[in-house]
Amino acid sequence: MIMRIKTGIIGFDTIIGGGYRPNTVNVVVGASGTGKTIFSLQFLLKGIENGERGIYISFDMDTKAVMILAESLGWDRLITAMENAELMVTRSYAESISYLNEDIINYIEKSTDGNTRIVIDSFTPLISSPDFGVRRDINWFFDQLRANGTCVITVEEPFSESLAKPDTVLPVFLSDSAVYMKNIGYGEAFSRTIQVIKHRASWHMEGVFPYRILPGLGIVVESDLEYAKGVEDISPILTKFKLDKGIESKLRFLAKKEIPVSRALIERVLKIYESENK
Repeated sequence: MIMRIKTGIIGFDTIIGGGYRPNTVNVVVGASGTGKTIFSLQFLLKGIENGERGIYISFDMDTKAVMILAESLGWDRLITAMENAELMVTRSYAESISYLNEDIINYIEKSTDGNTRIVIDSFTPLISSPDFGVRRDINWFFDQLRANGTCVITVEEPFSESLAKPDTVLPVFLSDSAVYMKNIGYGEAFSRTIQVIKHRASWHMEGVFPYRILPGLGIVVESDLEYAKGVEDISPILTKFKLDKGIESKLRFLAKKEIPVSRALIERVLKIYESENK
């Protein structure tokens, strides 16, 4: 089974199949104020707690600003990590992806051991041109990031709330996973929501999930934990149905992957399968 990179975001790993895949680029899209930076720092904090190193590259925040945010959340361990150089924080002044490539990649390669958590916050200023010709540069940059660790990249949601613009669609398309954080303002319980747009080569839950930002805990996603108890022993179900080897092997593969699907759901699927193959 593939090892998963735990994000440290309570409830989020449940909806993405246990965490990020190693050596992947994972995009977080959202408007200002949705918690993208907190998401990123929470991801780094989990790595620090696991004895990993972290790199945080920002175009807005310097070390002092990151420390102030960490202090407001009660994350003293993150502050200590910055002081001890377990977490490297740098503010970049690059104006486009073409300027960023060599300088930032060289910095990352010198600061990582190949298994480092990396954050780029935010990637949007680097796509200065709406020309899709920047795709090659972004693709190359993402490949270098994958070679050096597991990365979270934040992208600003356009004011039009359309995710089809090049400065949003290119990073989302070229990434390994992407989530959409949104502040919809429907009241306390559903004021903020998160949705998995894609998770390449990995199962993920469908739907929109509310989340809160709490002091000390950071982002907490209210995923359906009842639904995510995990696959139980499916052998009793298989004996109830006349199955060919094809569908049986697919079900056993599902169980082997430990994807959180209930026995009741499997049984409903098999009833449909049986009715279609009488």
